Amino acid sequence: MTRLLLDANLSPETRRYLVSVLELDVVDLLSLGLGHLSDPEVADLAIQERRVVVTFDLDFGEIFQQRDQLGAIILRLADQTVESVNRTLERFFQTSAPGMSLERSLIIVREQRVRVVSSR
Repeated sequence: MTRLLLDANLSPETRRYLVSVLELDVVDLLSLGLGHLSDPEVADLAIQERRVVVTFDLDFGEIFQQRDQLGAIILRLADQTVESVNRTLERFFQTSAPGMSLERSLIIVREQRVRVVSSR
């Protein structure tokens, strides 16, 4: 089962939603009191805990190229409300994610489209 780490730019409400509705293994930086971590520190934590980072931060595309063990899902949404994020992630995990190797991939998720940029 894929384990997720929500970056500090995502709400803990999204973690609660993904855990309760989709029964995913999700932690978020804000609830852990780690919202202050730099992007490289977030990547290191994700690798250490074997989690895929979910973020709005495009910098993770570059960080992905530098770290072999990192998986990242970058959200590119016009509507970044909790409700929109939750709907988009639910659709992604129900329709696109099954069969994907998320743990070592860079994936861009938009409202109506998913693109795997790189997979190792």
